[in-house]
Amino acid sequence: MSFLTPWFLIGAALIVGPIIAHLIRRATKTRVVFSATRFLSPSPPKLDRRNRIQHPWLLLLRCLIVGALAIGFARPFLKQPLPSLNAPTIPQSVVAVLDESASMQRTGLWDVARKKITDIVDSLAPNDQFVLLAADGGVTELVSHEKWLSTPASERATLVHAVLADRQPGWGPKNLDTAIEMAAGEWEQMAETTNAVTKKKMVVVSDFTNSAHVAGLAGLPWPKGSEVSLEQVNPVNAGDAGLQWLGWTESDDGLSIRVRVVQSAKSTVTKLSVQLRDAQTNTAIGQPQKLTVEAKDSQIVVLSVPKEDAEKPLRVDLEGDKENFDNTVWAVRPAPRVMTLVYYGGHASNDIKHARFYLERAVAGWKDPAVRLVAAEEAEKAGTSTTPASQFFVVAGVLDHTVQDALRKKIEDGSFALVLLNDPAVVDTAAALAGETGWTSMRPTEKNALFGQINFQHPLFSLFADPHYSDFTHIEFWQPQSVKLPEKSMASVVAKFDDGSPAVLEAAAGKGRVVIWGGDWAPVSSQWVLSTKFIPWLEALFERAAGGATRPTIAEIGDAAKLLGGEPAKWRPLAASANAFAETTPTQPGVYQIQQGDSTRWVALEVPAAASDISPMTTDWEKLGVPLHAQPLTSSAPLAAPLGQDQTAPVLEAQQKLWRWLLLGAAILLALESVYSLVLSHRSEHNSNEAAA
Repeated sequence: MSFLTPWFLIGAALIVGPIIAHLIRRATKTRVVFSATRFLSPSPPKLDRRNRIQHPWLLLLRCLIVGALAIGFARPFLKQPLPSLNAPTIPQSVVAVLDESASMQRTGLWDVARKKITDIVDSLAPNDQFVLLAADGGVTELVSHEKWLSTPASERATLVHAVLADRQPGWGPKNLDTAIEMAAGEWEQMAETTNAVTKKKMVVVSDFTNSAHVAGLAGLPWPKGSEVSLEQVNPVNAGDAGLQWLGWTESDDGLSIRVRVVQSAKSTVTKLSVQLRDAQTNTAIGQPQKLTVEAKDSQIVVLSVPKEDAEKPLRVDLEGDKENFDNTVWAVRPAPRVMTLVYYGGHASNDIKHARFYLERAVAGWKDPAVRLVAAEEAEKAGTSTTPASQFFVVAGVLDHTVQDALRKKIEDGSFALVLLNDPAVVDTAAALAGETGWTSMRPTEKNALFGQINFQHPLFSLFADPHYSDFTHIEFWQPQSVKLPEKSMASVVAKFDDGSPAVLEAAAGKGRVVIWGGDWAPVSSQWVLSTKFIPWLEALFERAAGGATRPTIAEIGDAAKLLGGEPAKWRPLAASANAFAETTPTQPGVYQIQQGDSTRWVALEVPAAASDISPMTTDWEKLGVPLHAQPLTSSAPLAAPLGQDQTAPVLEAQQKLWRWLLLGAAILLALESVYSLVLSHRSEHNSNEAAA
C-alpha cells in the first residue's frame, strides 16, 4: 500500500494519548465510612509496582479510531502492475469536432452524433488529453483542455455526457474548415503541458453534406503524427425537400414573394404545397399552391401578397416534406423611405430657367427614397414632417431671418440642406444655415469655369472615384459663384474651380449637413443638370440624407451583420415583442425587431439556403492535405514515461478512494466506543450504589 499524502501518518502518534490516559490509576471513587474504623490508626495506601490498564477493549477502540483517521487522511492506494520500460505507452491528444449546423436537424442524426462523441471519451486512457469543439456558423469550445485536466479521470466521461445532454444542433452554415483549423491549433496548447511525443488525433463527426465549407483546409500545415478521422452519421430519411428565399417582385398587379422548392436526389415525396402565412398570427393568407417536384429537380413559386398584408412580417411554409428544418422562410419587406423635398426660391415648377424644373423631374419615379418636391409655401400649409431624415431643403434664394432660424433648427435636428449660390447675396444665407459668420462672396477669375480639383474620398463625390467616371472636364460653369471663408471656418471644401476658388462646400450643423454649390443649376448658368453625372450625384446625396443605403431586411443565420450596416443593434423576437431588447445576436430563424439608436425595424433570419443541399460530399480530403492516415512519429522528443507513482498516484487514488472506507470505519468505531463507554459508565454507577447500600 502507498500513500498520496503520507505526512498525515504522523497523526498516528496521537494513539499515545489514550494509552497514557488508561494507565493512570484514579483514586478511590467512593469512600464508605464504618464506625469501627474510628479506633484504628490510619496507614498510607500501598502502590503496586505495575500500573494495570483500565478497560483494555475501550482503549483498543480509541486507538483504532485515531489510526483509521490518520491513514484515511494520508489517502492510501494500492499499486497496480506497471507497464514495462521497454514498451512505453504513447498518450493521445484527441480533439473532437461535432457538427451542429442546420442539416444536423434531420431525424436520427443528432443522437447518433452525440453517441459517437461519448464513445470516444469512454475509450480514452487517464493520461490522454481531450478537447471538444462544436462547429456551426462559428466555433464553440464545449470542453476545453484546461477543464479536462482539472477534472478527475473518473469524472471526465460524466463531464462530457453532461455537456452534451441538453445540447441541440443549431441553424447556421456548415463551416467545417474553420472548426478543423481551430482544432489543429488545440494540439499546440496540449503540447505545452508535456514534453513527450503524443498521438495527435482529430475526430470530425458530421453528416458531411455537399453544403460543407472545407476549401479553407487547402495548405493547412499538419504536424507529424497527426491523424484525422471522419465519422459520418446518416439520417433516417435519405431525401429532403427545401424552401429557399428568392426575393420580392413588384408589378402593376401588386406585390409578390418568390421562393424556390428544391428536391434532393433521394427524395420520395413529390406532392408538396406552399402556403403563405401571417408570421405574427400564423393565419393562412390565400390558398396553398399545390405542386409536384421530382427528385433532383426544383421549381420557383410566386405567391401574391394582398395589399393589406404587404407591410406585415410574413412566412412561407412548405408542407408535405418529412424533414422540417428547411421548410420555412421568413419575409419582411423593407419599409419605404418617403422624403419631402422643400424648395425655397419662389420659382414655378414649369420654369425651365431655374433649378426647380430640373429637380422635380429628376426625382420623379424614385422608389427608395421616394422624393416628392413641394414649394416652401405648400410645405408650411401642410405642416412639417416629424422625422428630420424625411425632409430635404433646397435653398435657391435669400431667406429672411425668421425662416433662416427655423430652417437652421431643422438642420440641427438631422435634416440636410442644399444651397445654390445663384446670387452673391445668398452667401449670407448659406453662412447662417451653417452657423458661421464672416463668409464673403467672390467670383472666380475665369468666367467659364471648370472643376479643377475634386475630393473623390468625400461622400459627395465618392461615387465617381473610379477613374472611368472621374472626368468632369466637360462640365462648364458660365455663371460661377464662390465663397471666401474665414480662417476659423469649420466648412470643408469638397471641390474647387480651376482657379482654386471653392466650388462645392459642406458644413456640419448639429446632426445635419449643409451643402453649398457655387452657382445655379439652370442650363443658362452651367452644364451640370444636363450632364450624365447629375442624376447619380443627386441620388447619392438624397440617399445619404435619408440615412444611407437601404439596409436589407433578410439575411441568413450566421450573416446577420449585413443587416446592421456596421452599427450596434439590440434584438427582440416577434413572439416576445413585449419583452425588452437584448444585445445578443439571435441564432434561430424567424422575424426579429432590431433597435439601432432611436429607430426600430423588422428583419428576418433564414436557414442558410445551402443547408438544403444534403447530397454527400464529393471533396477529396487527401488532395486538400488532410492526413486521413497517421504519419510515423519521427520526433526526437522522448516518449511518454511508463506509468510510475509520480505519474499515476493521483489517478489510482482517485479511482480506488480507500479513504472513504477508512473514514466510514472510523465512524463505526466511534459509535461502538460511545456505546461501550456508556455501558461502562452505567455499570460503575450501579456498583457504587450497591457499595453505599
